[in-house]
Amino acid sequence: MSRPHADFVSARLCLWQRRVKETAGLVVLPEAGTAQADLVPVLDQLVAVHNLTSGLVSDLRQTAESSLAGTDVGCQYLSRLAAALAHSSRAATHLGTAVTGLADAHRLTSHARGDEPVENRLNATLGHAAALRSLNRALHAVTTPDAPRAGAVPLPVLAAEHGRAPDTGGPHPTRRRP
Repeated sequence: MSRPHADFVSARLCLWQRRVKETAGLVVLPEAGTAQADLVPVLDQLVAVHNLTSGLVSDLRQTAESSLAGTDVGCQYLSRLAAALAHSSRAATHLGTAVTGLADAHRLTSHARGDEPVENRLNATLGHAAALRSLNRALHAVTTPDAPRAGAVPLPVLAAEHGRAPDTGGPHPTRRRP
């Protein structure tokens, strides 16, 4: 591993740590006002996450086309950026869920002139919380030292992350969705 490559990667990872932290700091659940009033701040947050993912894509592309990509440190850097990109893209998806919940709540309250549906506000709140978790995972991807293989995640970790109980193999078969 050449020292200039390692220094470059270290500096870039510090930059990405700062950018992910800044973006996560912008993702704040709006005050429980009306759905219409809360929609604009969430859209601004979605734009901030989109800008983060665009920057990650740009850096991935530039690095993949450079001589750094042929080095071990470059491959590890690409892997970490790809993981951060995956998590920040999920954050954008979750914020999209929040936007949809708020837009539906606004649509329903403007026609019925009634209270905001609880399900829509819950969708917005849960989407927002999931977006923050995804941004924290993106931050984790660019801050933690590399494992033996940066992209390899043990299966029990994945199962725990997605909340599916392992098959116990008992006498009664478990029913699973196809």
